[in-house]
Amino acid sequence: MKRAINSVLEQTWGNMEIVVVDDASEDDTPDLLRELSVESAITLVRNKSPKGAAASRNIAIKHAKGEFVAGLDDDDFWRPRRIELMMDAFEEGYSAVCSNDRMVFDNREIVWKKKPLITLNDLLFYNQVGNQVLTKKTYLTEVGGYDESLSSAQDYDLWIRLVHDFGPIKTVPHTLQVVNMESERERISTSGDETSGYYACFEKHKSKMNEVQKKYQLYRMKLAEGEKAGWLEMFRSVPGELLIKEITRKLFL
Repeated sequence: MKRAINSVLEQTWGNMEIVVVDDASEDDTPDLLRELSVESAITLVRNKSPKGAAASRNIAIKHAKGEFVAGLDDDDFWRPRRIELMMDAFEEGYSAVCSNDRMVFDNREIVWKKKPLITLNDLLFYNQVGNQVLTKKTYLTEVGGYDESLSSAQDYDLWIRLVHDFGPIKTVPHTLQVVNMESERERISTSGDETSGYYACFEKHKSKMNEVQKKYQLYRMKLAEGEKAGWLEMFRSVPGELLIKEITRKLFL
């Protein structure tokens, strides 16, 4: 938490406010947040009982006073120029801006290099954006914010709705966020039944998908449940442009 907040305080973009939602933590988080708020201008909001990721993010968005909103999970952190470069890249006709991410696993790190422009067609295959973007607060409120009924995939669902209504998401070609994927992490976004959340998101948006996208989505969810898929099933379920990605996953991950 402290590292995340400090990474926001160290941003080169100066005109910022920080809103922190404490989802009824039972550790020393409240004391740490009070200490940090004395040193910096931070708006603290504490949920009296746990509400989960989607509700907590919606609360943070509601309290934000600025025109733009950029989220950050408590055990991830930003590079110093993240907001500066994303604000420079934002323009009308796009729903949001994201960046490349450094993904930190237990025994390795990789840089997730994303497409320069992520369209609705791209997103209907899988979440090609990641967990956070910079966008306008009005865009978030107009599409209804995070769906609190989903137990997971709340970010993915929101990106689909944003892109559907306001245009594609632009990627800044720099690695500006570090995302903690270590197995022992405790983060708000991993609570609840992950697989059921993705199935619910799929059901919510499958009317927008073509048959190739539906087949690939179901293939990915099968793998996420721990089921095995043979080579023949992979070739039948995966579109050509994603085959290398899935072959690599099958061989090395």
